[in-house]
Amino acid sequence: MSEQSTDFIPCMLIPLQQHYLLLPNTTLAEVIPMPTLDKISGKPQYWVGQCEWHSWKIPVIDLEGLVQDHPSNTTDANKLCVIRGINDSSSVSVYGLPCYGVPQLIHLTESALQPIEDAEDSEYLHSQIQIGNNIAYIPNLDNIEAALN
Repeated sequence: MSEQSTDFIPCMLIPLQQHYLLLPNTTLAEVIPMPTLDKISGKPQYWVGQCEWHSWKIPVIDLEGLVQDHPSNTTDANKLCVIRGINDSSSVSVYGLPCYGVPQLIHLTESALQPIEDAEDSEYLHSQIQIGNNIAYIPNLDNIEAALN
């Protein structure tokens, strides 16, 4: 009898505008209705603004704009995913990502985490995987958080 792996990885699948974002569920602090954002001048195009969250001013970034190096329209985002930073040396401990639907908890096996061929190349992504008919980004959180400093 063959032995099958029953080790599942709990992840959050977050709908972005054109892709999905796959994160460990422990990095997602909260999902809130999209707040009004304060614009900040002198920031890169992917920096959408900032908002108040639990008495903190947190940066809000467009991940697809960062990965693809061109801004996208985030006005249709209906939720904000508040992400816990993973890098202790970063000055940003919490930040927001606009999302376009309800994030869902999924459980993946290691075999499901196979990179797709001809994926976009970005220093902000570890890889991309196919989940059903959708492409999901597996982000390089260290590089994203370094870009926020």
